[in-house]
Amino acid sequence: MATFTSQIYEILTLNGDDVGSSVVNTINNVNYVDNRILSIPSGSVTTLFSMDSVPGAGTFVTSSIQYIRVTNNSTTVPIQLTISSSTEAMSYLIATGSSYMMSTSKMTGSIGGLSFDDIKSVKVEPSSSAASIEYYIVTT
Repeated sequence: MATFTSQIYEILTLNGDDVGSSVVNTINNVNYVDNRILSIPSGSVTTLFSMDSVPGAGTFVTSSIQYIRVTNNSTTVPIQLTISSSTEAMSYLIATGSSYMMSTSKMTGSIGGLSFDDIKSVKVEPSSSAASIEYYIVTT
């Protein structure tokens, strides 16, 4: 087992004042990490990974998820990131060079008649031409 540490640094000097920030998160008892860089073809919706109660090819155990980062490495192509539960889906536009992070497999709650439960899959779709995507998953 290992210990994983993530660090986020925001560096900004505004009107001569340092208004940056940093956050450090440590996760103990890490058993597995999966890190991939993929080229997602234009016009395709690609499943990056799934979550379920048992592991499988491209599938992580829901209860063991501790940290997920999906980064759009493209310099010109935004991506649509879709996070789906068994009943609903939510999509986010991820700008070039930006990341989306999660610390759990939970997507719970309801709004306007929509009801969410645990995340089942994470998919991406480039907004135009092919896009480079990286994901990093830590499980215990």
